[in-house]
Amino acid sequence: MTLTVVKPGLQTTLQGAPFSGHRHLGMPAAGAADCLSVALANRLVGNPLDATAIEITLDDAKFTVGQANLVALTGAACFLRINGKDRPVHSPIPVTPGDEIHIGPSDKGCRSYLAVAGQIAAQSVLGNQSTYLGAKLGGYEGRTLKTGDKIKINEGSDVKTSGAETPSGLRPIMSKGHIIRITIGPEYSALSHNAQKKLFDKKFTIGARANRMGLALQSTPLEQHDGPQMKSAPVFPGTIQCPPDGEPFLLGPDAQTTGGYPRIAQVIRADRHLIGQLRPGSDVQFVRISPVQATEIYRQKLALLTPWLGAVSLW
Repeated sequence: MTLTVVKPGLQTTLQGAPFSGHRHLGMPAAGAADCLSVALANRLVGNPLDATAIEITLDDAKFTVGQANLVALTGAACFLRINGKDRPVHSPIPVTPGDEIHIGPSDKGCRSYLAVAGQIAAQSVLGNQSTYLGAKLGGYEGRTLKTGDKIKINEGSDVKTSGAETPSGLRPIMSKGHIIRITIGPEYSALSHNAQKKLFDKKFTIGARANRMGLALQSTPLEQHDGPQMKSAPVFPGTIQCPPDGEPFLLGPDAQTTGGYPRIAQVIRADRHLIGQLRPGSDVQFVRISPVQATEIYRQKLALLTPWLGAVSLW
């Protein structure tokens, strides 16, 4: 099967599992920015949960279908239309040659995921097919999709469609406001007492500097104690750094592997998929919890998801 890109949208890439075990080479995680939404989409078409899918950011996108197959859409899109007719999201949809798939823009949230039954024939790097735009690796020639690109999909699995809709209780709620739980970071004490209080008392607005590498968190600046400049240290998706100007920066999946700004907090693993749905102008309120609580929340979230998704890991 092939999908031909008719309208690529603002930033559409092939994304699935993150790169793992290569951070010593400076290779970021990359992969789907919202790992839960991509897992739910793949589940509907019978693919492995971390299989490569199409990640669409903010704008609408269109594709035409080459051969019969199944597709499923999850995430932030406000509609899914096949040949101009509305179709449900979170459901497997049969498509036939010549069909046009129109994925609506997101008015809440940021990213949508189109899964196609079978294996997308993407470029493989370090054993992974996800796109890392910073180094132009993986995915479709290491870049965003363009009009006229043809995405090849190898033979699909034996998909059963009956009763396959995502249960309503497991569908992530798209919103312009988010509550995200964090643990304090190694350099949390670099913040003044007043700044430590503001980190949890004040809402932050996602600024215009927002992409897969990270997101600016705008509010009143967070004051820091004067001290020697810290040496570069490991950072990860979900790390919140605080540069000298006091405007924190939340790192995303394509973030670098080390950084020299104080690491004031870390988004807990159970909430990290929410980073992929933050968009400029949306608000976020941070809630402090302990590492022990973070572990228990993650365990509870997997217990909720496992009956539908099977063995699942959130990254």
